[in-house]
Amino acid sequence: MFGQLVYTAGGRGRPAPGRLYGLPVLRVEADPTGFWGERRLRRSARGLRRGGALRVLAPPDFARWPALAAFGLRPVEPELFVRAQSAPLALAALERRGLAPGRATVALRGTRVDRDMARTAAALCPLVRGLVIDAPQGGKELALWLRREFGVPVLPKGERGEVALSFQEGRPVPEEASLELWGPRPRLAGLRLSAPELEEADRENLPLLAALWEGGRLAPQAIKIT
Repeated sequence: MFGQLVYTAGGRGRPAPGRLYGLPVLRVEADPTGFWGERRLRRSARGLRRGGALRVLAPPDFARWPALAAFGLRPVEPELFVRAQSAPLALAALERRGLAPGRATVALRGTRVDRDMARTAAALCPLVRGLVIDAPQGGKELALWLRREFGVPVLPKGERGEVALSFQEGRPVPEEASLELWGPRPRLAGLRLSAPELEEADRENLPLLAALWEGGRLAPQAIKIT
């Protein structure tokens, strides 16, 4: 169950079931201002936790997560959602640079090969000229598998690609066009993920998009990269 915290003048911090673009949520409206603002926020957090919420969609630039964390609540992280778009993001980054995928190399970098890196590599292999696999844990094995399965050139980790996808923090990324697919605020080299069918204020809200995607309320064709 996702929780949704909404700042509203006069909100009392009492949760109630609701729906957000068809996604079931436990919604609570709270007024954070005034002498009792902190108390109302704590009441909201307590009610969300008792109602079964563990992850919360909060107002933009919400900075009071420690108050929610005290009740076992955490934000909705966009990392898995962003990683699911990794191959289209790489292709969009190449297009923005005026490069045809069949004539370009994409570097996949991270501290280890995980499912997302392997899936992305397999998706890109039929489309790009070559790949760079730079991952101390599992990189050699993934490169061997890609050569065997797809016959695509896999360059040594010291080579550069025209575009890089970074899957974990901690590896140097020499490419000028680098997309960081990790953490609460992914850096996408100027690209934006959006859902144009949502209300304007929500279209590029990555935690919301991640929750809708996870809940089966955001189809792949509804996701746009610009």
